[in-house]
Amino acid sequence: MATPFTFEIVTPDKMLFSAENVTYVGFRSLSGGLGIKAKHLPIIATLDIAPMKLEFTDGTAKSFAVCGGFLEMKDNKCTVLATIAEADTDIDTARANAAKERAEHRLQSQSNDIDHARAERALKRALTRLRAASKA
Repeated sequence: MATPFTFEIVTPDKMLFSAENVTYVGFRSLSGGLGIKAKHLPIIATLDIAPMKLEFTDGTAKSFAVCGGFLEMKDNKCTVLATIAEADTDIDTARANAAKERAEHRLQSQSNDIDHARAERALKRALTRLRAASKA
C-alpha cells in the first residue's frame, strides 16, 4: 500500500477539500505536468489552469478543476492555494458547456471589441471544468 500524506485545497472564500489519505497528486504547473507522492522533496509550484487528480489509499480517485494558484509540498503535507477550484462532483457541466460555447464564439468573432486573451482564458477554464467533471 502506498504511503499517505495530508492534502488540502484552499480558495479565497473557503477550505474546499482536506484529506489525510492521499497517495498521489497529479497537476500541471506553468512549467509542465508534475506528480507528487508521500515524502516528496519540498516544492512550491505555480499552478496552470488544468485538472488536478488525487489518488487515495483505498484506490479511489477524485479530480478538481483548478484555475491558477500555488501548490506547496512540505513535511509530507500538500497545500493548494487556488485562485478558483471546483471538485469534480460540484461542476455544473451544462454551465461549463455554455461557457465553452460563448468563449469559442468570441474567439471566432472578427470584432475589435473582443478581448481575445480573456476569451482564451475563459475557454481554458471551461475545458478544464469539463475534463475534471468527466473524470468523476
